[in-house]
Amino acid sequence: MQLVHYGDGPKAIYEQLKGQILSGALAGGEPLKIQAVADGLGVSIVPVREALRMLASDGFIDIRPRRSPVVTRIELADVLEINQIRQALEPVALATAVERHTAASLAACRRIVADDEKEEDRWRKVELNRRFHLALVEPCGLTRMLRLIEDQYDGISRFAQFRVVETGVFQGTPHAEHLEILDAVERRDRDAAVELMGAHLSASTERVRRELENSQA
Repeated sequence: MQLVHYGDGPKAIYEQLKGQILSGALAGGEPLKIQAVADGLGVSIVPVREALRMLASDGFIDIRPRRSPVVTRIELADVLEINQIRQALEPVALATAVERHTAASLAACRRIVADDEKEEDRWRKVELNRRFHLALVEPCGLTRMLRLIEDQYDGISRFAQFRVVETGVFQGTPHAEHLEILDAVERRDRDAAVELMGAHLSASTERVRRELENSQA
């Protein structure tokens, strides 16, 4: 293992290890021995520890007391449960948000969709998907519900979405669905927006389920 661009230390190490996890070079359940990682990169264990904390915060690894951290496993049951929570919460939040959207908040949502259409970086597309969904429901003003919704986009949920984007099979479909939902919100058609959101989340769940089943077959 060799760190080509050391950059700011922990961040560069984080990016390299994240890339290896996303590519499958570091498999789920594989331990990351801090000293071995540091030796392989030719650095001290201090920036490695910080990089590992960053990876744990983003859900890529699990920190274990007095043991080496391990790469997070993507468990299909966990991902499906997360999507079921989203299916229960996001349409409710959107129903309240529709009438509260302003010209500025709608324009912000449309910019995110436009950025997503142009974006080629896979991980960036996952982040734009997260941003769109949160921006769409944020005007509801339901603080606790918004916190629960945002929590579902962390860790293995984003990891699983990346796997779907990585295949390229469904490229463009979520983008088109986002536009349909946004158009309904702009028309103030609450019923249509909620129905479209429910169908979108259901389709997303199915995409994740298929890709994870294929990868674990």
